[in-house]
Amino acid sequence: MPVPYDDLPDLPPVVRRFCRYAEVWTTSDPDATTFPSTERQKDLSRILVDELRALGAADAEMDAWGYVTATLPAPPGSEGLPVVALVAHVDTSPDAPGQGVRPHVHEAYAGGAVAFPGAPDLVLDPERQPALREHVGEDLLTSDGTTLLGSDDKAGVAVIVQLAADLARAEEDARRRGERPAPRPTIRVLFTPDEEVGRGTEKLDLDRLGADVAYTLDGSGVDRLNVETFNAAEARLVVEGVGVHPGYAKGVLVNALRVAAEFVAALPRDEAPETTEGREGYLHPHTLSGTAERAELRVLLRDFTDDGMEAKRRLVRDLADRARRDWPGATVGLEIRESYRNMLSYIEETDRRVIDLALAAGRSLGVELELEPVRGGTDGARLSERGLPTPNVFTGGYDFHSRFEWNTVQNLERALAYTHALVQTWGREAAPTAPPRP
Repeated sequence: MPVPYDDLPDLPPVVRRFCRYAEVWTTSDPDATTFPSTERQKDLSRILVDELRALGAADAEMDAWGYVTATLPAPPGSEGLPVVALVAHVDTSPDAPGQGVRPHVHEAYAGGAVAFPGAPDLVLDPERQPALREHVGEDLLTSDGTTLLGSDDKAGVAVIVQLAADLARAEEDARRRGERPAPRPTIRVLFTPDEEVGRGTEKLDLDRLGADVAYTLDGSGVDRLNVETFNAAEARLVVEGVGVHPGYAKGVLVNALRVAAEFVAALPRDEAPETTEGREGYLHPHTLSGTAERAELRVLLRDFTDDGMEAKRRLVRDLADRARRDWPGATVGLEIRESYRNMLSYIEETDRRVIDLALAAGRSLGVELELEPVRGGTDGARLSERGLPTPNVFTGGYDFHSRFEWNTVQNLERALAYTHALVQTWGREAAPTAPPRP
């Protein structure tokens, strides 16, 4: 039977920390015009500032936009190393309920389907989520089934704050023994709002952040490093039809909804989210609204390659031209808005070490990290495009953006262990840079 997390006093600190953060309601709002999109995100951000200050990060603060920053200064002898930012986002997805999260622990998962205590009809089943079979014997973390869990990305937040706590304790112990702490770079902590609605770095001042490289801790599963994202754009089709009473419409009515529907029907079925995987791109009509007189259609375009992306742009332009020919009485407008580009090219142009040392950190734990492309975007894609190379690191979770979302106690501990190894690897293998930032 699943047990509320606070009934288990012996949970590892990073797990207990994560569960506490998960209980704070931080859902973002894609329709809001403010930044951040919801003030409730700042409730968790204020908690994080207080905790980071208590751990010795005297400069921890939240700015007017809701960004939390803090510095973990390099120990003596490590001041010339690159400044590494560790990044996670505080908001949770609006795709599933996020208020009143109650984390539960399913101890020693035995395999098979798992029921949720607050939603008996909801079942977490390895037939639907095969990754469960890789975690038999571990302690599953879920919500009660009425909400998402919030592992995306409060797992990343918890790992970063626990890392700060661990480093503060270990370095203080070393000083007490009269020893020099293990080398590591200066770490800049960054917690962002509104990542889930695609605005996580919109107001971020990179000069103020002052990092040379960065990692987002926002990936799924374990032992994975994301260094590629889709190229992304959105096509917006607006159809102006001709309205008239339907009883007297022959030869006059031009139904904008029919025009838009034919456009959707012409999109290739084998290039849809539901028919593609891995490095395959897609076209995804995600919003259609309107009346017979006016309709608006939005289509997401995604591809990992520049050539594939251009082919998708060309396709939607050709389909818009066809609609204009087939429906001469309609006015068909098409706009393609670029969203973000595959971050790999930006990373390789800026500082390849951010990948090489991340892989070396995995090898220090006896693991070859899987370089998994992200079928979506991250704050790291935007940061890399702006000149701060930022791969994405695993945090153990699965089934994000849904009430099925889950993680495990062991996965969170593994993510924390890897993040320690990542920091140590930068301290051990990164060549000193120019004099440290003021």
